[in-house]
Amino acid sequence: MKDFLLKDEKGIVMLVVIGIMLVITVLAFGVIGVSESDLFLSARDNESMAAFHVAEAGIQKALWQLENLGNSMEPRNFNITVGNGVAEVGAVQEDANKAWYWTIDSTGTCGHAKRHLRVTVFNFSLWNMNMGLGDGNTLASGGNGILGTTSIDGPFYVRGNVELSGSSKITGGPFFIKTGTLRFMNNSSSLGEEGNLIEAFIEPAEGNEDIIDRHGNPLNPGDPQVYVSSLSNQVPDVKLPPLDPLLNYRKTAASESAEPSTAYPGIITTQTEISGYKVLDDDLDISTGPVESRRMYRLDSNVNSFGLETGEFAWDKNNRRLYVNGTVFIDGNLTIGDNSNSEINFYGNGTLVVNGEIFIKGKLRPPSAVNYRLDSEHVLGLITAETIYVDVNGSNSTPQRSEPDISGAFFASKKVKFNSNNTSFVGSMIAGVLDFAENVNNSHIFTDEDLPGMLPPSLPGRDKWLAMTASWREVD
Repeated sequence: MKDFLLKDEKGIVMLVVIGIMLVITVLAFGVIGVSESDLFLSARDNESMAAFHVAEAGIQKALWQLENLGNSMEPRNFNITVGNGVAEVGAVQEDANKAWYWTIDSTGTCGHAKRHLRVTVFNFSLWNMNMGLGDGNTLASGGNGILGTTSIDGPFYVRGNVELSGSSKITGGPFFIKTGTLRFMNNSSSLGEEGNLIEAFIEPAEGNEDIIDRHGNPLNPGDPQVYVSSLSNQVPDVKLPPLDPLLNYRKTAASESAEPSTAYPGIITTQTEISGYKVLDDDLDISTGPVESRRMYRLDSNVNSFGLETGEFAWDKNNRRLYVNGTVFIDGNLTIGDNSNSEINFYGNGTLVVNGEIFIKGKLRPPSAVNYRLDSEHVLGLITAETIYVDVNGSNSTPQRSEPDISGAFFASKKVKFNSNNTSFVGSMIAGVLDFAENVNNSHIFTDEDLPGMLPPSLPGRDKWLAMTASWREVD
């Protein structure tokens, strides 16, 4: 009996052991299954994240091409390999009438994972905009802001607050305000026009509204005076491009002074590394004293004709024609024109680099033979680290793109300042501050979309495009 009980207990123990082993086996297979599932999910997540980064790399490559090649970038469809993944990238211009507006699609593939990103971009040459890029408020004006019938047409960028009064308006677009608010001072001014909506990018200072009326009440797209197709608070922080050292400009001008020519009266004309007939200076030093103490050079009726019309730098006093090709360096202040009622026509594709202030007195534009239009043979650039003053008795109380008073590509580290009413400007101004002085009314600023393709030499940022992201999203 005892032996029987022992055998029976052994059988029970065996069954218990087998049961425990079965449970352990089932649990082990479960753990292995969960681990394999976790590993699979982890690998899939890693592939998905890798595909996202590959797609991002494709976007960055396209943005780099836009910034360095401009709107003529090629190829527009391409693949790039990034690690173990591939990005398929396509860039298209959304609207034939808006060559600066692009959509970039990039699909990143890594293993079995795909991620698709889409970015919309405004791609501008700096010289296809009018820009105030200094610190603080970069659109200065007197009284109640931009006055009268003043109009700004085309891409426009400023920093700080902007006030519109009278029947002034901003059209064409896109319009950018960095760290500021747009304020309407009455009911007649407008952002955009009914039937001609523009894109607006306004990033207000912290705690402020982007658009308000004269009482401080917020306004939105669709409200009266706010004619915009879109309004974004994402605004790139664009900085004033740096000037080269003045000695570099001087050497460039001297190196282009090889041909025989009658030079500006009283300057050094001996051909050396830092002198020549395209260098206006009475010594071999760069002036560094107070700007008001520097010599004043003039291109007006008080200066006799000099140079060859077929040359690099010439002045025709009798016909009031200025010829500039390449780079001319002027070590001092410069006055162009006799008074606000005078007119000078410019010929050639060239830039005056001025180590001082520039005073434009009277109309300064291409000749009537080309309908006053900028083209590859009629573009004047002006560069100064100081201020450009514009004083012209314009007749354009209403916008006149077809017959401007002033045309060109102007760069001033400090200001471009308008001192007279009814001035119409076509081209681009890049300055620390765009200044519509106290009680100056009815100025009209137009960009020329063809200017980036025919810029004269030496202009800061002339070879740089600005790719500004308008939206960025993932497409399912």
